[in-house]
Amino acid sequence: LMRASQICRWTAARHTGAGVARRQAHHERMRDERAREAAAGNAELPPEDDAVEMVSAAQLLDSVAEVGPNYTLLRRKETKAKRRKRKREDVRAALNGHTVLPTGSRLEIFCNTERWYPATVMGREEDVDGRIAHQVEYDGYPDRRWWHMLDDERWR
Repeated sequence: LMRASQICRWTAARHTGAGVARRQAHHERMRDERAREAAAGNAELPPEDDAVEMVSAAQLLDSVAEVGPNYTLLRRKETKAKRRKRKREDVRAALNGHTVLPTGSRLEIFCNTERWYPATVMGREEDVDGRIAHQVEYDGYPDRRWWHMLDDERWR
């Protein structure tokens, strides 16, 4: 706890030294620059009330139309129960010799057109036979996803 006398000393303290003069000079230069801009008519005016339009984050991301880590919506945090279930499924599938890739993994899948297609693992689920089916989004097809059993595919 502080005593009242300590608080009074702190509020009455004055900053001294070369840094104070530099900061003061900087503030004066900035104030003069703002005054010159205002006099020349170049000052930035605040927007009118009707000029501001509220939009959702999803609308903004759609308008930007960018794909990548800089423009993704935040995902909900995985609950403890779901994380435990996912880990149990992963361990069981790995023990049975099935392929298990984490979400977000990059891979290439070989297609019957004799070509490798780059993709990203977007999700996965346990199939009825206990194998893991991976949901894959191919590069260049951001709105479409395909399910693959990677044990049955040629991939790298």
